[in-house]
Amino acid sequence: MVRDVLMWEDTSTQTLDETAEESEGAVIRTPTDTLQDSRGIIARDVKTKKGAVLLPAGVDIALFATAMKTIVQRMKQEGIEHVYLRVHHEISDSELNKIIEKVYTEGSGTVGKEKAATVIKGVGNMFRNIREEEISPEMIGAISNMSMDLTEDLLKNPNIAFSLGKVKEADEYTFVHSFNVAVLTGYLVGRLHPGDKEYLHRVVMGGLIHDMGKAKISNEILNKPGALTAEEFAEMKKHTNYGMVMALKADVRDPVLINIIGAHHEKWSGKGYPKGTKGTEIPEAARIAAVADVFDALTAKRVYKSSMSSRNAITLILKDAGIHFDAKVARELLVSLGLYPPGSVVMLSDGRNGIVVSGGGKDLIRPVVIIQEDENESNVPVFLDLKTTPDIRISHYIGHGEKRDLGYNFK
Repeated sequence: MVRDVLMWEDTSTQTLDETAEESEGAVIRTPTDTLQDSRGIIARDVKTKKGAVLLPAGVDIALFATAMKTIVQRMKQEGIEHVYLRVHHEISDSELNKIIEKVYTEGSGTVGKEKAATVIKGVGNMFRNIREEEISPEMIGAISNMSMDLTEDLLKNPNIAFSLGKVKEADEYTFVHSFNVAVLTGYLVGRLHPGDKEYLHRVVMGGLIHDMGKAKISNEILNKPGALTAEEFAEMKKHTNYGMVMALKADVRDPVLINIIGAHHEKWSGKGYPKGTKGTEIPEAARIAAVADVFDALTAKRVYKSSMSSRNAITLILKDAGIHFDAKVARELLVSLGLYPPGSVVMLSDGRNGIVVSGGGKDLIRPVVIIQEDENESNVPVFLDLKTTPDIRISHYIGHGEKRDLGYNFK
């Protein structure tokens, strides 16, 4: 189970296997006219009307390259308009990194590296200070200022695709996770309550400090490679109450902040903690933060689990909508990120590879993609909004890019 969701199914490990399509390769119906430029394994025998096999299943189409012109002519004579190919798409690390780096160029619509690093370092400093002494209003004030800056970035550029950071060291997880949850929660609130800047700032700050109570939990428990014992899990669950107490000592009185800290592990069914609150009795801000919290935890790589792709994480959250999560918030996550969430590496129908940088809104299959153009020597990202290009579509989901190193340094 995901440790940072605190034993979502308290006693078991929950995973979601990649789909057969992703593990075995996608079967794509390829027009006969484009066969000469296609690649893949023939998935179904291609036969004439009399049953003669022109292209046998299980064979790489590249083996027929020299004879393909003649084969295509014969297929057209037979009225064969399509061939089914099984395609195993790959994208090199260097190509992936080259595309991703373009997203970080000026004006790309994401929270900048320096801003992200500053916020993460600020959260880290707060946690270390809490471990050494009691939290103070000054610490909260510093976080509030950072959250205000982050809120302004979200208002200007709501695309959060590559603003999410990955963890380099085990003891950095809580700091990076807090940043990611703040951005994701703010993003969802911006979708659910557009134009409410004050509320957006409050939930962003709530995301940054939602796990502050973990500063009172030992690193041995937080970063334990194996499963937690019942006693360790009981101690871990105390972090919500620890956080609320610390917030009140630091003169935090905003109910939105207190609710996010104290109730982000409550479940729609009433089987969460610390109070077992259920349904709409759980404050909305906490219900939104719960979805962001789980999504980030599922997609993070930790010492005790591998990372899950964004779209598999969304699938898992939707599966538990109305049980663990507010269904409205879960659906908004799907609509916001689409069937191809930001970070998805995809192949387009014209053969180009790209990375999804924002969802398609209500059109779940036509997101905005950043593509690699070899002839483009500038640092300006090449964005392609598939909603405005009806002749180009996503032909295959290749995988997902990792969360990026935001350049922070705690040493």
